[in-house]
Amino acid sequence: MSTYVLVHGSWSGGWQWQAVREQLEQEGHRVLTPTLTGMGDRHHLATEGVDLMTHVDDIARLIQWERLDDVVLVGHSYGGMVITGAAAAVPDRIDHLVYLDAFLPRSGQCAWDILEWQRESFQGLRLEDRPWLVRPVEIAQFFPELEGIDMSRLTPMPIATHERALETAVEPGWIAATYVHATSPAFFDDSAKRAAQDGMRVVDVDAGHQLLSTHPDFVAELLLGLSRGQDGR
Repeated sequence: MSTYVLVHGSWSGGWQWQAVREQLEQEGHRVLTPTLTGMGDRHHLATEGVDLMTHVDDIARLIQWERLDDVVLVGHSYGGMVITGAAAAVPDRIDHLVYLDAFLPRSGQCAWDILEWQRESFQGLRLEDRPWLVRPVEIAQFFPELEGIDMSRLTPMPIATHERALETAVEPGWIAATYVHATSPAFFDDSAKRAAQDGMRVVDVDAGHQLLSTHPDFVAELLLGLSRGQDGR
């Protein structure tokens, strides 16, 4: 049995992993899909002080308090920032990192250092009454692949999550890792190239950025492959 910790991306919550989680659990694995502070079902906890390192602590402490070992730690999109910091905090507890079309930061980088265009677009998403929160992007414009999929549970998120730099990152090669690169369209070409340079296994998939919702069977099968030793190591 493997233990999976699945970390969601911007504006989302643990709920978005449901279809993937159910398939992993059907195979007998332990799966945790935490919601980061101030987002999703924990949106009521949002404050101006919630930032990237808050979320790194969320995941690192979850792994410590649940006494988890040999964890397959997965991050989608912004979740890549989070799992990189969490893995650096508890490296001995992580068996494999999976970046699901995600940010792949170095120590000292914030999200906007990786996707510069987001900086300007986020400014226009600030809430008037709480400018430290940014509302979700327009789904039809940015993620047309989600047409017909219920995304009504997206919530605003603290902008400091993208402004705060990562304090400590996992050094390349310390922990086995896989990078899943969604190519239709491609948001994270540079991160996929960095992953290859770092010696990660890179898997290209003809899917949009929100593949955990549009291609849950593919994502689940890829993760199950890790438990079967099909991780390219």
